[in-house]
Amino acid sequence: MKNWKLWISSLFLLILLFFVFAGPSLPFVDSDLKETGVIKTEKGSFLLPPFAPREGYPLGSNHKGVDILSLIIMGAKETLTIVVLVIVIRYVLAIPLAIGGFYSKLLEKILQGWQQLFSFMPPIFFVTFFVTLPLIFFSKDRGLWVILILAVLETGRVAEIILQNMKETKKRPYIEAGIVAGGTPFRMFKNYYMPVVIPHLIILIINDLGRVLFLLAQLGIVHVYVTHKFITNEWGAYEVVNTSLAWPTMFSTITADIFTYQWIPFSVIAAIAVTIYSFNMFADGLQKFFELKYRTSRADL
Repeated sequence: MKNWKLWISSLFLLILLFFVFAGPSLPFVDSDLKETGVIKTEKGSFLLPPFAPREGYPLGSNHKGVDILSLIIMGAKETLTIVVLVIVIRYVLAIPLAIGGFYSKLLEKILQGWQQLFSFMPPIFFVTFFVTLPLIFFSKDRGLWVILILAVLETGRVAEIILQNMKETKKRPYIEAGIVAGGTPFRMFKNYYMPVVIPHLIILIINDLGRVLFLLAQLGIVHVYVTHKFITNEWGAYEVVNTSLAWPTMFSTITADIFTYQWIPFSVIAAIAVTIYSFNMFADGLQKFFELKYRTSRADL
């Protein structure tokens, strides 16, 4: 049976990576993200931003007259970089904790408490609370703090999932056979647990990529940015201005745009939705691939 989910999602992800690395060099992409204040039409009339989709603006423009297609392509690299950094930090912490919890009852209890502490409410509430603390809100290293918070808050959940997977693996008959054969804890972990846990871990990581991107989108709606700066407006008051090109930052005016300039939020929603769907479909395809591989290896025994 053909694994069409794996092939189609792989194609989507390759296209995404192409735009991440080669996008800024494409002829139809404005890598400078030039702001256009007014456009004169052939009839002699003038258009003010945001511009609806038209020649030169296939997806329209934002309120500053910046081409949305160029914004999406230019922001793809930063968006995926943030997502990948969060995942790397999260799993660098979660994997050792899960392994430790498998051999230590005390650490297992700590992981359960960690997971329960941050699971009774949606993650966006905890993230918003921590990133708006003065220590982080005014920090020069705010971007790093936000990434660290996004990673750590769900480390307990990930570690608990990995730990439960290892416990389920422990119940399998071949584990008992390995113990009877005199396998040391290290040998058991390397030769018996890891071949089973690693495929589940890979699928979990890929699904988490989409989960983090969805959380970032939620933060954009509530005007929580990864990086920002403070400027003085015309009335002499300080104003917080986003300095990130990540996709969710384009949701900053979604409450108004959704009724009048729908092309702005819908373009970003489409980019995020396709990316998340590609990650989820890729994970499903990999799961099917690993299951087929496992059944084939069992049949050969």
